[in-house]
Amino acid sequence: MGIWFGYISLAFTILIIWFMPKRITRKEIYITWGWLAAITVYSDLVFGLILDLYDFVEPQMNFLDLFLQATLPPSFGIIFINFMPIEKRPFLAYLAAVVFISLFFEWLSQLTGYLVYKGWKLWYSAPFYLLGTIYLRWHLSYLRKHAEPRDGAV
Repeated sequence: MGIWFGYISLAFTILIIWFMPKRITRKEIYITWGWLAAITVYSDLVFGLILDLYDFVEPQMNFLDLFLQATLPPSFGIIFINFMPIEKRPFLAYLAAVVFISLFFEWLSQLTGYLVYKGWKLWYSAPFYLLGTIYLRWHLSYLRKHAEPRDGAV
């Protein structure tokens, strides 16, 4: 069931991205997707492979694991950044919701066997989701500050 949970989740997030009203540009999606894929793969390489704190489905890394690691978290990131409020007060509530949703998804990933803890604990992930969402806020702000005037929304 584990690997199927990953692919079903990816299909679901891709459908959301495809049909959601876009508040971010194609360029913002492209750059954000690339950054999130790189950060995710490097983080999972360090924490999952080198430190051996968790596995995705099986201990051996294969292409399917890498594909899901490079696509599933960035797709969640694109959804989160698309609906992220600009004002500070609504953002704080949004931040709490994103951390909760992320922890819930990780818990489901563990229940289905997609994610197998070998020393990691669910609560270890909370600061990473918190900092990751704050990073996404800064990242979008940076992209918009340095965008060329001809960039338009999708």
